[in-house]
Amino acid sequence: MAFLKPKIPLECTSFMKLKYHIKTYGCQMNYSDTERVMTVLEKMGYEPVNHYEKADLVILNTCMVKKSSESRIYGLGEPFKKLKEQNPRLKIGITGCMIHKDTGLRGESKEKVFQRMESVDFVFRIKDLMHLPDMLHKMHHMDGADEVSEMKSYFHINPKITNLTQVFIPIMSGCNNFCSYCIVPYSRGRNESRDIAEIMDEVEKMAKRGATEVNFVGQNVNTYDPTDADTGSSDSPFTQLLRKVDAVPGIRRIRFYTVHPQDMGDDVIALYGGLKSMVPHLHLPIQSGSNSCLKRMNRHYSVERFKELINKLRARIPTISISTDIITGFCGETEEEFMGSLNLIKDCKIDLVYVSKYSQRDGTLAARSMKDDVPYEVKKERFEQVTEAMKEVSEEYLKQFVGQTVEVLVEKVEKGYASGKIPEFKLCRFKADNPKLVGQYVNVKVDKAMEWCLEGEPV
Repeated sequence: MAFLKPKIPLECTSFMKLKYHIKTYGCQMNYSDTERVMTVLEKMGYEPVNHYEKADLVILNTCMVKKSSESRIYGLGEPFKKLKEQNPRLKIGITGCMIHKDTGLRGESKEKVFQRMESVDFVFRIKDLMHLPDMLHKMHHMDGADEVSEMKSYFHINPKITNLTQVFIPIMSGCNNFCSYCIVPYSRGRNESRDIAEIMDEVEKMAKRGATEVNFVGQNVNTYDPTDADTGSSDSPFTQLLRKVDAVPGIRRIRFYTVHPQDMGDDVIALYGGLKSMVPHLHLPIQSGSNSCLKRMNRHYSVERFKELINKLRARIPTISISTDIITGFCGETEEEFMGSLNLIKDCKIDLVYVSKYSQRDGTLAARSMKDDVPYEVKKERFEQVTEAMKEVSEEYLKQFVGQTVEVLVEKVEKGYASGKIPEFKLCRFKADNPKLVGQYVNVKVDKAMEWCLEGEPV
């Protein structure tokens, strides 16, 4: 990070257009949240810039899954302090999972981040996004607070879309599960679901603007429970939503994140191979392959239940791609418990694992009542074993596509290659240098399967 911005006297900034920069950490939900924050800022007259040092307003949208993420945020305290010496107008704000008590300016909130980072001016929970304009009006005297505040809630903001083809749409926020290692129920609150009609209105607008892939996001989409669901239907509200979206002209792919195994219903499974836009991929977090460890994690399902779900999905689509989450070194994890996770990857042929080394989160049940007693070196070694097991499964899974023609939704063109995801959520690339291919679907005949990527020629 460079800190060469010349010092700007306060009296010279009243006529200047104020600029903002948002740095996003974490999951798809965080990136969806950022699009809504950007919408609010630009309605108020802020302009986006690509670097901290060019901004008058910096917002960090944070993740707390890993302790390293939190440490990275706190490590910005001193650099931001230097930036503020160069630009007295600069204001620093934090949102996302690090903020779970309240919303407010320095002196108004009890969030501990104020104690750790002197350079932070304000914090807000993402569900309190509607309060952001008032805080910015106090700090920067920006107009537009009344216009934004007229919206009913966070969900009612029509977001600025950074990718017109692939859109992320929140269908719910919050979580009722209280897994012992997770801070989300404290930072985002309890389940709150958007009405189907409201989501459909957003989907249809996005489709008219060119969206062809819809990614629904929520902490646990299978507990989606809107007020306007058909209570007389045998389908769950989430299934009702998926059927409606599948019928929207122009929508070719539907993905969703995240599913909790305890709530995954047969009605959703039955849509695989049934709805034209349901992609053959599902992210189903297991977290541990040991029932005793799952119990300590407060995850209310068994390994046997997880395997049953995988078998049902593969009965619908034998080649479906399954990804999952695994935590290594959770409190009290024994070698036997860890081997359960390792064996599950191989037995269930999980071709993508988002693996993390357990790190204690203040405020969670695990932090209050369990000892973080697995040495870091053991966590790391187990992390590497999971990664190696995943590589083996992934390589074998990718080999099946050699000689086949796959559909690639191009996401970027750089260094002589166009690349994007196939329906199974695998990266595929081919030689091309035309940036207009971004957002287009290209049929590619695969001639090579590499460790994490397919390669071929357009047909």
